[in-house]
Amino acid sequence: MKQDRHTAKKAFHDTETVMHIAKRPSMAGVFLKAFFMAPFRSNTLAQDQKIKKVTLVLDNHRLDRDLIEKYSAVCGFDQKTDPFIPMPYLQTLFIGLLGKFITSSHFPFNPLGLIQIYQSFEMVKKVGFDETVNLSCSLEQVRQTPVGFETDFLLQAKISDELVWQGISRYLSKSGKQKKKQKKKTQDVFLEQKEIIHIPAGTGRHYATVSGDYNPHHLYPVLAKMFGFKTAIAHGMFSLARVLASLDRDFGLHDGTRVEAGFKLPVFMPATTALGYETHIDEQGQKTIGFELRDDKKGLPHLKGQLFTNT
Repeated sequence: MKQDRHTAKKAFHDTETVMHIAKRPSMAGVFLKAFFMAPFRSNTLAQDQKIKKVTLVLDNHRLDRDLIEKYSAVCGFDQKTDPFIPMPYLQTLFIGLLGKFITSSHFPFNPLGLIQIYQSFEMVKKVGFDETVNLSCSLEQVRQTPVGFETDFLLQAKISDELVWQGISRYLSKSGKQKKKQKKKTQDVFLEQKEIIHIPAGTGRHYATVSGDYNPHHLYPVLAKMFGFKTAIAHGMFSLARVLASLDRDFGLHDGTRVEAGFKLPVFMPATTALGYETHIDEQGQKTIGFELRDDKKGLPHLKGQLFTNT
């Protein structure tokens, strides 16, 4: 996704640290650690502060067929005829790694102040249900913007030494010290509406059980209110996965398919949303599908992105 504002990249140390872990971290432990360390972490960086270059590695993770099938059901994927896992599923394997990373001494920002604003991934090669994958998570870029600091995490999954999936998770840490400039109003162009998607009240809890993302503001209204939301909000990655399930049925997500998506306004559950998309095929035969998920009544955007695939 293109950056539409001025940014300044922050420098990394020259040396890289590789940390190997034996199993996926417990999210209960991650949230507890994040809660206690939050008062001691900042949402900003010093002007000349360098950032540690770290890669977190988890080898030999065995995929769980039963869990994948439950994920498919929650997110709307049809697995009856497809022996491969859904394209966005592998992102869920990194939730614990990301949590461990942002609560470690190698990450400079307050973990409770992070907001996911963007996700991209590419299915380099389709992955079967019973594979064993090697996972790595590294902080690739930190950018200072007018509203705070953006952090890009590179996520990679390999089978043996072969890369099969990779993505970028981008988070915003609002600095609170820079005034947000007034943007010029531009016309919001709606894509052709293709499907109405209902998101029931308990979707956050169902997605948490299949993804491992138990962030409290997705679970119950009372917990969401503690974090400043009027009620529980759907996971951004659930919204993206649900959209991709529809696009998979309509187009098929083949090897080499790449997705970029920006998360906009939260989805307050229960919700009725509208999926819109349009397609374009260039001279080289690459198909680009621009998609969006909006509030069905007000038209407010929840998710906007593009899918790139060969015809």
